[in-house]
Amino acid sequence: MDPQCFNGKAEMEPETTAAAGFIASLLRTRGFLTELQLQKFSKSLQEALADHYKQHWFPDRPQKGSGYRCIRINHEMDPLIGKSASRIGLSSQQLFHLLPKELTLWIDPFEVSYRIGEDGSTCVLYETEAPAASASSSASAYNPMLMCKQQLLMGRRSPPKNYLMTVSS
Repeated sequence: MDPQCFNGKAEMEPETTAAAGFIASLLRTRGFLTELQLQKFSKSLQEALADHYKQHWFPDRPQKGSGYRCIRINHEMDPLIGKSASRIGLSSQQLFHLLPKELTLWIDPFEVSYRIGEDGSTCVLYETEAPAASASSSASAYNPMLMCKQQLLMGRRSPPKNYLMTVSS
């Protein structure tokens, strides 16, 4: 075990809470699940993330292990999301219907960000300064209403492309 790895669940609670809350908010937008189901899902996912990351959490080097902490929905459902969803009776097929077809979620110490679609913009859900970097840590709490400048582009794959059009005679 790396001596610089911090395995305390409380240390990663803001990040896992932001990530689980974000996925739950995506499920909420479809209106298919009750608030109780969403709360149970979110709590289950938060616990699964904390347990899964306990040996891969490095607050002194936040980028270390970032690939391990990446949640991905592509042609397959991320197993942590799938397991938490099964606890509230959702199948993988239902999840694929309720969640974006392409989703990447990065959960790192001091920052949680996501991208919808392969060419989408990366948006920050949660960010705070590392305690060593600043004595006054300014945390921005997770707020699903302010995600990526007030936008949650579920159906859009990428930002519009600007083309330069020339006419010759």
